Amino acid sequence: MFALAWARTTTSMTRRTRPVVVAVGLLILAGRIGRAEPPGDDPAQQRIARLEARLKIQQQRIAALKAALEESRAQDLATARAEALRAQVREVFGEQEFREALCPSTTTAGYDRGFVIRSSDESFLLRVNGRIQPRWTYYQTRPENRYLAPRFRRHDRAGFDVQRIRLTFSGRAHDPDLTYRIDLRMDAPGGYNAGIQTAWVNYRVADELQIKLGVFKMVSTRAQMIEDGNLQFVDRAVEDAVFQFDRGLGVRFWGSLFGKRVDYYLDVVNSFNSFSTATITPDPAEMDNNPGIVFHVLWHVLSERPGQDFAWQADHELHEYPALDLGFQYAFNNDAGDQRTTRIPFPRPDPHGRGGFGLTSTNGLQIHQFGWDAMFKYRGFSASGEYVLRLVDPRSELPLAPWTQLTGQRDTTAQHGAYVQCGYMLPIPGLERKLEIVGRVGGIAAVANGREGTWEYAGGVNWYFRGDDVKLQADVTKVSEVPITSSPHSLAEVNDDALIFRVQLQVAF
Repeated sequence: MFALAWARTTTSMTRRTRPVVVAVGLLILAGRIGRAEPPGDDPAQQRIARLEARLKIQQQRIAALKAALEESRAQDLATARAEALRAQVREVFGEQEFREALCPSTTTAGYDRGFVIRSSDESFLLRVNGRIQPRWTYYQTRPENRYLAPRFRRHDRAGFDVQRIRLTFSGRAHDPDLTYRIDLRMDAPGGYNAGIQTAWVNYRVADELQIKLGVFKMVSTRAQMIEDGNLQFVDRAVEDAVFQFDRGLGVRFWGSLFGKRVDYYLDVVNSFNSFSTATITPDPAEMDNNPGIVFHVLWHVLSERPGQDFAWQADHELHEYPALDLGFQYAFNNDAGDQRTTRIPFPRPDPHGRGGFGLTSTNGLQIHQFGWDAMFKYRGFSASGEYVLRLVDPRSELPLAPWTQLTGQRDTTAQHGAYVQCGYMLPIPGLERKLEIVGRVGGIAAVANGREGTWEYAGGVNWYFRGDDVKLQADVTKVSEVPITSSPHSLAEVNDDALIFRVQLQVAF
């Protein structure tokens, strides 16, 4: 009975506790699963995780590239549409009648390296510039000119002159490649009478070829290629007074070659040192039929801005890198009777000793002139120099040339001239590009049945208020024997033993 009762009791408990046992078993299994080793410790799981991370990064990159591609395609499409629109606008505005009807041409005015008036379509431009140079000069010479017999008495001279007054009109007309310039002068050498100094038109075919017609300053010396207002001294060297050919009337062919590293100039003019002679006149003719020819080539050996480093002599830019130009020039003239022409010095024959210089024209002479020049700038220091050789060849036709009559020389003779000048911008704190000291030495030699020569020594100081536009210059020059007369160069009388003091103010706009 007891056994039967136990069995029944056990069966009844089993039925009641079975769910509890199942639950306990599941809890035990979950605990074991919770205590299982983490998947990160499995190398295979680690590789899978890394691959999944890389896959995610690659997917992000692919998405970014797709977005960039879509954006680029959109930009290309927008650019193409904009270019097509620009082409249509250019085509429409290319029709002059439509352009003038829609946008009538107007003019604007202002200041841009001078007072400027320009048309809105840039076809026309007028620029007005001016320059004035009041100068004080003290010209000291020996009371007796020791080179001449009889020895004339000479006296010192001192006073004020307005050495240069210039009014310049320049610009372009109808075409940006068609430019012009007109200079009016009213100054002491011309008796303060107004007159034409320069008048030319220039057409640019290409950078390699431009053509200039009219009155222009010839490229006879390097100093003449620099504007009168951009000099380091009050004026140019004595060498320039003797060997320059000033202005002429004719044509110039010029341009830049080899990436603007080389500039060339070829001048063909009626005569040297004069442009006022006329072609059609009653007899006697004012000029011969032989043109004067000048050729000058410049090589910009060292330059960060080829062709722009030496528009002025001083190193206003304080060049960080050296700038160097080398040049060569050749001039030829067969003067068969120009009424206004070049003056050249000659040694006056004197049986009793040195006779000094005389002056005569090149009538009846064939002139060959060669020159070499160099200019340099670096960190405020500037230097320039020239050497010129002139060959004087008398023609044998009668009447004899004045040169032959005065010297008795019938063979080819030579004349030499040279100078070197230097300047330095003083590196005084607060005065950079303001204060400059300059020095120059030069010489002239003339040969014809004898030899006559002279030396020039000069020094000075410059104060630049606004570069070369507003500056005050002072210099002193010693010339042992003046070889030629020239008002701009402050040379009063041939054969003077001169000591010249000059102070000059320049104002330009």
